[in-house]
Amino acid sequence: MKFEITQEWLAKRLAHCEEDGIAAGGIHLEDFKKDIERRTVTPSVLQNVPTQLGKVVRYVREQKGWTRAEMAELADIDESDLVSIETLSSYDPRPRTVIQLAEVCRFKRNEFVQLANHRTMVAANDNSVRFAASSNGTESISDEEYDAIRALIQALAQSTSKTQ
Repeated sequence: MKFEITQEWLAKRLAHCEEDGIAAGGIHLEDFKKDIERRTVTPSVLQNVPTQLGKVVRYVREQKGWTRAEMAELADIDESDLVSIETLSSYDPRPRTVIQLAEVCRFKRNEFVQLANHRTMVAANDNSVRFAASSNGTESISDEEYDAIRALIQALAQSTSKTQ
């Protein structure tokens, strides 16, 4: 069973608590209330996030109560990548970064890939082809080149399945 604390539930509990009860846990009641307010995701918090991917990442991070450093560690990415995703409209995250964030946020990979404006690669199964960790995106690839690469991957996937 998963126990989820809502803001309303917490507000009711805090209204009945003595400050000493909270302080016994290591934080004073006022600091605790400020922390809750700071972590509440509102439209104004997301207003200055320039991209859809950034908005989703920021929303999930705030809802979970994670700092950027905590989320970056969980996703096994650089914190600077996370800062750029949340603050820069021109930032093009590497596919590996997008995939790692999708997993931490518990979203389907394809949804995050679309939010990042990357093209998805179709393969026989999820393990046969992954995004290259050092990819710079697909802006420099023409549609014809992309179609040729996709056809090659499908042919390789079919020949691999025939030999197994």
